[in-house]
Amino acid sequence: MLQRIQTVYLLITGIALSLLFFFPFIEFVAGDSIYSLIYRGLYSVDNKLVFATFPLAILSAITVITTFINSFLFKNRKLQMRLCIINTFLMIGLIVLISYYTYIALSEITAVAHYSFPLIIPIIGIILTLMARRGIKKDEKLVRSLDRIR
Repeated sequence: MLQRIQTVYLLITGIALSLLFFFPFIEFVAGDSIYSLIYRGLYSVDNKLVFATFPLAILSAITVITTFINSFLFKNRKLQMRLCIINTFLMIGLIVLISYYTYIALSEITAVAHYSFPLIIPIIGIILTLMARRGIKKDEKLVRSLDRIR
């Protein structure tokens, strides 16, 4: 049921999280060199890999896939609520991994960090996922109350 507001929240979250694959998280300026931290690793301007971030890429993909799967599980509300919580923890892990790799990059190259908008996408995703969970919980309460009346 795509007309439910929680499904819309989950779809917006999935689309926003998939933007993480297209934009750099942070750009580092070290003198004449510019480095970009993207989901695959830290790259210099000439696309030379400084270090890889495979856990970040895997966690980003799992988070996006889980969000889209969760948006189409509208018939199983209990599983949908559990997946919302799991997805919230995955997004918190995503924030922690981005922070960790930022710290590693700043210690490896002496640079000034310029943060970009994809850093707030997991935070927005957490908020939207929790709002979706609240809507799913309301639906579950409504179904149980109607079940009691019969």
